[in-house]
Amino acid sequence: MFNNDLASAVENFATLLLPLSEKDLEREWIWKDHDEEGIRFAVFVTIQELRQLAVILASKRKPVTQAQHILGQYHKQYMDLQSALFGLSESQANQIPAENEWSVRQVYAHILGAEINFSAVIRYALEKHRAGNWSPERMSDEDDLRITGMNESEYDSLMNDSFKDMLTFHRQFHPAIIQEFSTIADNELELPSTFWEETRFSIRHRLHRYEAHFINTPSK
Repeated sequence: MFNNDLASAVENFATLLLPLSEKDLEREWIWKDHDEEGIRFAVFVTIQELRQLAVILASKRKPVTQAQHILGQYHKQYMDLQSALFGLSESQANQIPAENEWSVRQVYAHILGAEINFSAVIRYALEKHRAGNWSPERMSDEDDLRITGMNESEYDSLMNDSFKDMLTFHRQFHPAIIQEFSTIADNELELPSTFWEETRFSIRHRLHRYEAHFINTPSK
């Protein structure tokens, strides 16, 4: 589902362009009949070729399931966030914008922590439903450790880690979640799950929470 070579190529291209000034973008760059626009036009050409590739690849895919569609919406929000944060330094990420407001690093830790918890809830619910022994009780500490793969100390350490290390963790965690939950069948989406709320929300609701949480969190 993910083409890591393509993603790395795009990121490397963006990294190359990030420090360029307006004057740098006016340097000569010739592509076919375009010889006056400068390096800036290389960006437009690259974007167009990527969009063309997206159409071609989409035409070759099988029809997506509802879960895959939901995860696609989440992935778009994830990529928008990564784009917004691209090139941000550690000091910038730790800067408090105003009194009683969160730094970018704090906001990112909140997003990442929520996604770890969302994923644990969905994974546990699917495991129990597929085994035919789901119950509405909350996950035990032992199951939480088994499902998330980290204890409370390790989780707290991640939440207090550097901005760069959180980005690195998320870039590995995100595609793994997409791959894992893309197998969810349509008839599993309405199955109940247990988190902190009294309401046992459906797995469908939990999947949509990934994207919704991205949208809601910047208001912090």
